[in-house]
This record gives sequence, C-alpha cells and structure tokens, in this order.
Amino acid sequence: MNNQLEKCYFELAFTELAMDYYSLCERDKELQEKKSEAVKSNADNDSFRSRLEELIGKCFKSYDGLEETGKKAEDLRDELKTEVETLVRRIDRLELEHYIDIRKENPDEKFDYSDDDEAAKAVLRSIFGVNDNALINERIKMAVYELPVRMTKVRFFDIVKNALKLYIGLGKDVLSRMIYMLESASGLAGDAEFGDADLSKIDSEALQEKYDYLNDLAGICNYICVIGRCSDEVRAEEREKVESLLKLIKASSSLDEGSDAGEAEKILTELEGRLEELSEKRLTLEAKLEGYLESEGKPDEEAVKLESMRRLMSTSVYAELEMAEIGNADETDVESEFKKLSEKLDIAFKNGNRALNRARQAAVLSTLPVFFNSRTEVMDYVRESLSACSNIHEKNTAVSKILKMEF
Repeated sequence: MNNQLEKCYFELAFTELAMDYYSLCERDKELQEKKSEAVKSNADNDSFRSRLEELIGKCFKSYDGLEETGKKAEDLRDELKTEVETLVRRIDRLELEHYIDIRKENPDEKFDYSDDDEAAKAVLRSIFGVNDNALINERIKMAVYELPVRMTKVRFFDIVKNALKLYIGLGKDVLSRMIYMLESASGLAGDAEFGDADLSKIDSEALQEKYDYLNDLAGICNYICVIGRCSDEVRAEEREKVESLLKLIKASSSLDEGSDAGEAEKILTELEGRLEELSEKRLTLEAKLEGYLESEGKPDEEAVKLESMRRLMSTSVYAELEMAEIGNADETDVESEFKKLSEKLDIAFKNGNRALNRARQAAVLSTLPVFFNSRTEVMDYVRESLSACSNIHEKNTAVSKILKMEF
C-alpha cells in the first residue's frame, strides 16, 4: 500500500504542478500584455515568483536534484505563509472599514419592508430555505455577520466564552487556530499591522490580488515538496509517466515568447481526465493509510512521510507537516485563551468608535461556531437585531445581502 500511495502522490503532484505552472505562466503573460498594476506587486517586484521560477527552471526541466529542490520549496513555502498571514491580517482589518462604510446612515432612506417583522421573516426564509444542515449553519453565520449588532459587551463576551467551550476536548492546535481567526477577523492583528496609517488610502483589492497570487505560488511549492519527498526509486520508476509533464513545464516557460503555446495546449488536451483518475485512486489508498495510522501506537518512518505528503496535497495550503503530539484542550486552556482574547478586545472597544466596535463584534460572532441551540433562538436573534436598529440603511443593507446569499 505504501509504495502504491507514494507513486500516486508523485504522479498526482507532478500533474498538478505542471498544470498549475502553465496557468501561472499564462496569467503572467496576460498581465504583462495588459500592463496591469498587479504585475508590479505580484511578479516584477516579487522575489517569491522569481525564486519559484529558479527552482522549476533548474530541476523540473532536467528531472535532476529533486530532493534538494523539495527542501528549498519547503523553505519558500514557509516564507510565503508568513507573508500571507500578514496580508490576511491587513485584509480583514480593511474589511471592517468596508463594513462600516456601506452601512453609514442615510436619513432620507425608506425601509424596504412594511415593518421589522416582515424583514425578519424574509431573512429566516432565506436561512432555512434548504434541507442541508451544514448549509443552514453557513447561512446563519453569514446572517450574523450582516445583521445589525446591538448588544451589550457583557452579552457579547458571554457568547464568545460559551462558544469557545466547544473546543474542550479538541486539540490545542484547533483552539489556537480559532483564537488566531478571531483576532484576525476582529481586526486586532490588523490594528498592529497598520498602526496610525490612513486606511482609506490603502488599496484593498491590490492586497487581495497579492494574497491570491501568493497562495497559488505556495500551492505549487507544495507539489514540489511532495515530489522531493518521494524516494529515488519511485522517481526513477515513474519517470516515463511524467515525460509529457516535463514537456509541458518547458513549454510553459516559453509562453511569453509564443513559440511553445501550441505544444502546451496539445499536452493539456491529452491530460484531460488524468487528474480525476489519480484523485479517485488517491482517496482509496489514503483511506488505508488513515486506518493504519489509527491502529498503530507510533507510525513508522514511511507512514510519517506519507502523512506529510497527504497534508501537502490537501486543500489546506499551509497545513502543518509534523505529526507532533499536541494534546487536547481542557477547561483551563479555554478559560486562559478566552481571557487573553477578551482583554485585547476590551482595549480595542475602549479605543474604537461605536461603528467600528459593532463591526468587530459582527466579525467575531460570525467566525465562531454557530452558537444557537434551536431555530427559535435564531429567529429571536434576527428579530431583536432588526428591531433594535434605528439605522434604516443598515437594515436594508443587511437584509439585502442576506437574501442574495449564493450558497
């Protein structure tokens, strides 16, 4: 099983690498032609892109030094993660400003509904208009974000504290991740990033473009890491299967010259269906790996290597690769994390204006796991949020956004 899964990871990672690298080169070519501002921030002045190109250029055109290249790709991935986390903190903080701006009161605006109860019924129909509980929960979280926040700090902190209790018994890393998400979403981390800067002059779209671009680079790094972690034997045995992928990588590098575009498109056509076939095979083999890891007290070196590859191939671009024994969070851990978070939020509330504080609260409440115990509680929350808000534009904006939910 181990050898089969490693071979599957190798071929799948190589296929994903070649196809994503082609897309990356094609996008760079389009941006160059349009003389987009994104080129300046995402390519020309971004050493990450040139370093990735160096890794691919030296090794994946000659199929040589792949183990060392994998190690260098992991270093680049770590640096990308740090940069992306900074961008996330900034983007989330700017989102609060956007939240505030589109809700500014308009004294002449009329309510789109006859009364708050009619608006609340429309919101509730939108939330519960599906039979999928997971989908309903996502709609509840979005509604909590969009609805006016009109509650005391005491109630707000009670909700946060009780929601965090759900993490008792889960891994400490899971609890830490949630705290990180709450600090980022609430703008706390972004406050430190921006300091006294004028946020109205910062281009949030450019930050988002760079965020997306760097994540694409990190995804390619992950595939290189997988290939580098495979054994020499697997790389030798699978060489013939990836010959066309090596050609695609070479052709992609020449897209800006226009000479190999036809060759690249031909190879891409031949690859149709290959990802689906490999992905199905992977799922079957991974199920066996998961069962093996659960049955073993301490997995052997080969199983640990395969688990790191599984994480690199997952949808979590920056998944931790080490299988460390972290332990589970207990009540004391949760209480400690809540205390630190609440102290930071309390300071922010004291320093912020009412609109910003409400935006922070909405972001935190919508990031938490759903904290309602019944549909009745959801209904009460919706009605209370609307009836307690005197800003007609804010209510119209909230209801409109909720009714336009696309998931």
